[in-house]
Amino acid sequence: MTRVSELAPFQKRIAERSRQKNSRIVLSLDPTRSHDPKKFALKSIDRLYRHVCAVKLNFHLILPLSMADLTEITKLAHARGLECIADIKLNDIGNTNRIAIQYLLEMGFDAVIVNPLIGKVALKSAVKQTHERSCGIITLTYMSHAGAREYYGAEVINHRTGRIARLYKMFHSLAIDVKADGMVVGANQSDILKEISHVRKIPIFSPGIGIQGGRIALAIKNGTDYFIVGRSIIASANPIRAAKKFQQLAVA
Repeated sequence: MTRVSELAPFQKRIAERSRQKNSRIVLSLDPTRSHDPKKFALKSIDRLYRHVCAVKLNFHLILPLSMADLTEITKLAHARGLECIADIKLNDIGNTNRIAIQYLLEMGFDAVIVNPLIGKVALKSAVKQTHERSCGIITLTYMSHAGAREYYGAEVINHRTGRIARLYKMFHSLAIDVKADGMVVGANQSDILKEISHVRKIPIFSPGIGIQGGRIALAIKNGTDYFIVGRSIIASANPIRAAKKFQQLAVA
């Protein structure tokens, strides 16, 4: 991997957090249902921050909360030495993306997950906007759910080259071209992960550990840098013990 001193600000920060915490785990705060989502997020961060390097808030946690609530959550995460990722899979026209990103950065998020279907111009603009604030963009390359193969693995015509290519390969190249700060590739997509890691130039964030069948040892071998783990920790009988287990497993 590139030396920390050469990385973009978000990449550098999360790499340093990972080193300080001795953890490559990104805690996905994805409750199936919570009567008090803010309390859930704050409590989870306070209980588990020693064992993770970042937290990821998905759309269904962000949606019911106010800007003040989300700012409180990101402030606590930063105080506990964690980076904050907004996982909204942003996918809209450039102006809408710009405004959404502006709000997220104002609330203290360090990175935003974006769908590369928005195209090169819009994605490059999003990267520029976040880099101006020392934050980052993480793009989807191949998701972890079973239905991902229907489209991420589909053959499409690259309008620039006229050649047929797998969609995930185009997404991979696009992430590199626009200097994104990371890409999402499911840990349970072993062949895809292995293929991409051989030519990747940016960090790989892998969901799909545990419940979706991904194994940390194999994902490490195949090139994952950071592991996104949610339900296997927060829905366990003992979340602290589960977080420690994944922290230890992810030590290369």
